[in-house]
Amino acid sequence: MRTIHLFLLLCGLTSTGIGFAQSSPVLDGYIRDGLTNNLALRQQTLDLQRSMEAVRQAKSLFFPTVQFNATYTRATGGRQIEIPVGDMLNPVYSTLNQLLQTNAFPMLENQREQFLPDDFHETYLKVAYPLFNSDLKYNRQIQEQLVVSKTATKAAYEHELRYRITEAYLRYLQALEAEKIWFNSKEVLLELRRFNESLVRNNVATRDVVATADYELSKAETEIFQLKSRQNTARAYLNFLINRDLQADVVADSALLLQGVQAYEQADLVRNALINRQELAALSAGQTVAETALKLNEASRLLPDLYIGGQVGFQGFGYKFNGEQAYALAQVGLTYDIFGGGQKNSKIQQTRIEVEKLRTQQDEVRRQIALQVTQAMNDLESARNAWSTSRQGLVAAEEIFRIVHNKYRANQALLIEFLDAQNRVTSARLQSVLAWAEVLVKEAELRKAAGM
Repeated sequence: MRTIHLFLLLCGLTSTGIGFAQSSPVLDGYIRDGLTNNLALRQQTLDLQRSMEAVRQAKSLFFPTVQFNATYTRATGGRQIEIPVGDMLNPVYSTLNQLLQTNAFPMLENQREQFLPDDFHETYLKVAYPLFNSDLKYNRQIQEQLVVSKTATKAAYEHELRYRITEAYLRYLQALEAEKIWFNSKEVLLELRRFNESLVRNNVATRDVVATADYELSKAETEIFQLKSRQNTARAYLNFLINRDLQADVVADSALLLQGVQAYEQADLVRNALINRQELAALSAGQTVAETALKLNEASRLLPDLYIGGQVGFQGFGYKFNGEQAYALAQVGLTYDIFGGGQKNSKIQQTRIEVEKLRTQQDEVRRQIALQVTQAMNDLESARNAWSTSRQGLVAAEEIFRIVHNKYRANQALLIEFLDAQNRVTSARLQSVLAWAEVLVKEAELRKAAGM
């Protein structure tokens, strides 16, 4: 049978060969689909794109800004000011008229003007350019390092996603192979039932042997149903990871379970992990961001900001554009904070603490990664040992079942002996298939921990 053939092939595997299930075109296709369609990865991509736009914004601050503004105001009411022109000048004008015997100086009325300008417009073009501003330089560097951090975070998630898809696919194949074993067991039990019925018809055995076979068949049907449920769950999870309909069919590449496992050196894996794990790259970029923020705060405390600007336009009552309303101005500005209550010094100290925290965190993560590789290596070795033991048990169970099966058909063994041998061989087959799938999963986990 095909399942038994699978175990015989597994028994011939060595400790070297193609690892991490890299030779399966089906699995590779699902991984590509996941890297293209996974919704969480899309969010990572959008975060990266947003950071890149922040870099463009930071660079734009180095260029001059040009603004065009036009306002026209109509107003009535509001606060007013009294101007006593008549009270001040009329006595003088009256005296002059008497002295000169003339009416050349007319009497004036007191005036009242409102504060809000009425029928007033201002139309101008404004230009501003930062000659020196240390904040702009360091802000651009910070945004660029944030892009590096986001890129590394996205790459780390891609690596994690490859492992998750691989694990989900192996779990699906594991459930399929287990189902095949139970179908094989069911066929054996059906054959047993037919044989027992013939014994009953020939008055060699009583009816209880048929009932016993039916009971064992019901147990096999229950196991098959439970495995179907496991298959559906594994298929749904895989489809979730690659953003497909949860009930979509999954192509089974059972040859994946025939692959061998590479031989690994723990020291090489740790070195590779410390070089290639993107989590470290993200932390390194975060530390650079904090160090740049420290430079920004120190420069802001010591250096002034210098800018130039200008404005040309028209301003006056009535919407007119003539020489009387035209104006132009130029500005040179310098800003320097003399005293701020120690706020900037506190910010500098706060940033230094953050830099030291990130350095400590990097050291901790390096040790965690080394620990992950060590644990994954030990788990793989444990899984390989468990599979090796189960393989030996399978060979023994297959031989026992073959002997008992022949003896039972020759009426030299009891039914309970036959069922015991049948349950043993089924259990041994399941244990071997589960153990080998676990070896492949643990290898995938090891390669993930090592950044491979």
